Amino acid sequence: MTARKAVTPTVTIVVVPTGDTPDGFEDMSVDERRAASRGAWETFPLRSGRLLDTFLMKATGVDLGVLRCEDRKREGQVLQTSLWPRSTIVEVIRDLAGLVEKRPDDTAKALRKHGGDVATLARVTRALKSGAWPDAGDPAVEAAAFTHQLLGYARIAKAEKMGLCWEFRGKVVV
Repeated sequence: MTARKAVTPTVTIVVVPTGDTPDGFEDMSVDERRAASRGAWETFPLRSGRLLDTFLMKATGVDLGVLRCEDRKREGQVLQTSLWPRSTIVEVIRDLAGLVEKRPDDTAKALRKHGGDVATLARVTRALKSGAWPDAGDPAVEAAAFTHQLLGYARIAKAEKMGLCWEFRGKVVV
């Protein structure tokens, strides 16, 4: 019997054409989403194994209006997709900019507290302000970097008149 190699979960952020509603989005394959993104997508290792959008919203109390799509299987792994259609991007940018640019200290403190005060506040704040993806798997630091990345990709989606989705792949937990 051959041992299976453990696969690190990932999160991929993708700018996608959605129109003003999610209609038709779920009919697109994962490959079609990436092709339609015009290169505006990126995959990050999810070493914490956490659903970072849920982590962020629980930590900050901000409801980002996330639409959950039906789970899929891809390459033997579960793919959990969330979406902001084009019609919600402007509102989402306002909320994310508040977290990242207007109140970064409050956001970093809330993420750190929700993560059990394990990461240093400086690491969480740096990730929130820079978007640099961490090498370690602390969920507060990953959620901070994820929030910064979401804001950047949401701004691209707005400029392209598109929506934004993110796909968690592999074993992830709330």
